[in-house]
Amino acid sequence: MQAKIGLIDLLRKCFSQDKISMNYHGVFDDVFTEQLISLVESDFEKKAKKRMALLISESFQNIVRHKDDELGGDKNSLFGIRGIDQFLHIFSSNLVDTSTKEFLEKRLEEINKMDKDQIKTLYSEALEKGHVSSKGGAGLGLIEMARKSGRPIQKEFKRNEDNSYAFFMQVDLVVNDDEENNKTHLPISIRENEDIHEIIIEHDIVFLYKGDFSSEIMNPILSIMRENTDGEENPGGFKIFHGAVELIQNIVRHGKMLDGKREGIFSLNKTKNGYYICTGNHIDGNVDEVIKHIENLNRKSKEELNEIYRKVLKESAKTEGDSAGVGLIDLRRTTMNSIDVKTGFDRNGTYIMIGVEIPFV
Repeated sequence: MQAKIGLIDLLRKCFSQDKISMNYHGVFDDVFTEQLISLVESDFEKKAKKRMALLISESFQNIVRHKDDELGGDKNSLFGIRGIDQFLHIFSSNLVDTSTKEFLEKRLEEINKMDKDQIKTLYSEALEKGHVSSKGGAGLGLIEMARKSGRPIQKEFKRNEDNSYAFFMQVDLVVNDDEENNKTHLPISIRENEDIHEIIIEHDIVFLYKGDFSSEIMNPILSIMRENTDGEENPGGFKIFHGAVELIQNIVRHGKMLDGKREGIFSLNKTKNGYYICTGNHIDGNVDEVIKHIENLNRKSKEELNEIYRKVLKESAKTEGDSAGVGLIDLRRTTMNSIDVKTGFDRNGTYIMIGVEIPFV
């Protein structure tokens, strides 16, 4: 599985300029909206949070409204958030039929030609007259997104062989009103996120997060994980959930602080046999000792790992309950798959990547 850990290197390059990134390719339901907002709101100024929350909610619900189960439903849908320069880019993708494509294309072309005052008037008229689509108000939602972002909505439609269309949409929100920055930076093109979409699909990434790994991000990530892996309801789901907890906590506890943040990457990918979980972060400590520790664990039998686990757990109990040292041991003994490890180096120091495949059962 060492080849799979190389995905973190690819993701690092893709998101090298991103302050925060999140991509989701799993079960699409309105219940996730709050978790997605929680993952990114701490990184932005208070005055931008309300607009950001509304745009994330509308973009995500746009997928929920328009996903067509006959065209593949959730498996063809993707939602992403990227913070670059002074912008927050909110990207969505899903398959639509011809009639929906025609409605969306016409509506977006109309909206994008309007100035701020015209959009405000259109929004008031739509509220008053009830101009909504058969898909549950998507027309009003598009107007609201244009109104709140203050910029044209980027869009692309790609026709498939079955005459369905891949609908790509990107909303660009300025979250830093520095006039100097506004003159020197432009929002990224939607085509950049279409390239990310291809990587997500190719590697079957269910969930990806790059950003500050503070304790506050644990709950929203784990809530999303639970709904996409059966959580703790069966042995396979429990192992996947447990493995994610261990690797995320490994970053929270041991990641290197840079500019007041403990930045890292977490990725959950589907495989033929289960899920591959991998993380990457700058390490604050001796990387050679970590590699040696993992290689030693990979050589141990189940019985030996159980013995080491009990010993380390007992020793950690004597030091004010710090059980951080048992995480990788527990991950290895519960999966009995080798833990992959790879290192890199950049201007911020040593970067360590850790991954493991966790079977369904």
